Amino acid sequence: MPLTGFRIRPPANAARRIAAPFVALLVLLPAGAVAQERPAQEAPTNLQVLPKDWTRQQVVQVMRNFTAALGARCSDCHVADDDASDAKPMKEQARAMMRMTTAINDTHLAGLPGREEPNVRVTCITCHRGVARPEPIEAVVRRTLDGEGVDAALARYRELRERHLGGFAYDFTERPLIAVAEGLVEGNSEAARRILETNVELNPRSAATLFALARLHDAAAGKDKAIEYYRRGLEIQPGNAQAQRRLRELTGGA
Repeated sequence: MPLTGFRIRPPANAARRIAAPFVALLVLLPAGAVAQERPAQEAPTNLQVLPKDWTRQQVVQVMRNFTAALGARCSDCHVADDDASDAKPMKEQARAMMRMTTAINDTHLAGLPGREEPNVRVTCITCHRGVARPEPIEAVVRRTLDGEGVDAALARYRELRERHLGGFAYDFTERPLIAVAEGLVEGNSEAARRILETNVELNPRSAATLFALARLHDAAAGKDKAIEYYRRGLEIQPGNAQAQRRLRELTGGA
């Protein structure tokens, strides 16, 4: 059962204000999801952002939220059997992200005029949404395409879609791939065509993708294919005036 009726009291000092965004994430975790506390004498050490007087259980609760928000593991930041070690660079990156989040919440957002209450606070999951590198799917596809080609880009897209579809890490609607294809039309129309055809395969009721394919073929003097895709798109979205007009021009009003 999720934790309900749980309210975090406003921190009493500056150190606790730093920790507040991370503590607030606890309401997202099911009861029992927090690891058992080690013996009380094993208090955490080398705390540089979280309050230095926190117990191990409090720290572990925040770390659990990090793993959920980033899809990460404890070993990504911590050395085995030595939580206090700073040997792994990712640990300092995590501290930098914690300080950044605190600045966003307590300085930048807090200074917005007319801010509504209860206000929205930024947490790790706001950007990361379950993945370590928070970026839109179109950026992943375009970076892979530029570096490895369209086959690799489409394979990467399918891999991520299989793994994350139904979650909230990436947008797997038709819009991102259309955006990538439209950015490629002039410089790499073949890659654009492949991406749009994949999009139709995965989103067969996407009129926007069919119209994008029609425009691509139209620009390349592929009249027959343009007519085909305009007609298919209009079967799904018959009220699209621009597509209707262009189809009439291509068919001579037929």
